[in-house]
Amino acid sequence: MTEQAQVPARKKRNWGVKIILILVALLVAVAACFILGAILPRWWSDVIAGQINRDLGASVLVGMFYGFVFTFVPLLVAWQATRKAVSWPWKVAILVVAVAIATPNLLTAGIAFGTTESAHAGQRTLSVDAGFFTTWTAVSAIAAVVVFIAVTVLWALWRRGKQMKALKQAENQRVRAANDAAAESPRA
Repeated sequence: MTEQAQVPARKKRNWGVKIILILVALLVAVAACFILGAILPRWWSDVIAGQINRDLGASVLVGMFYGFVFTFVPLLVAWQATRKAVSWPWKVAILVVAVAIATPNLLTAGIAFGTTESAHAGQRTLSVDAGFFTTWTAVSAIAAVVVFIAVTVLWALWRRGKQMKALKQAENQRVRAANDAAAESPRA
């Protein structure tokens, strides 16, 4: 009696189903963008207006806080993706986290630069209830970028100085060892 090994049948790749699923996912993503584009600017402007309560001083301080913190921290997080020890999937995850942290500034920018009806409603709410919020958010975001660049440059200079110091120490030790060897060789 001979037994034949049964070879499992290869699964047929059903490209039609995959294409339909991809199209449905794209349709859902586009619909979500339109829905969120209609809801988020109004919601965010109401949140900020509730925090500020028509106080111009609070408007400046809250704008400075949001602008600086939610620009500087995402830049620091995104900077971690430049490390060589981090693999590509983690780099993408780090960048997604950085964008998520920057969401308050992205929402404010969507209101300030948006052209939709919802963005215009958000602009009106912020101009009435939070007068200087968008201006000071933008100013502080620019300041955060400048501070981040300064920190990055200083960090690079410090690391380079540390590397140069180590190289100089190694060179001094090599020269000392060569001088000691040269001083001992004529005596021998």
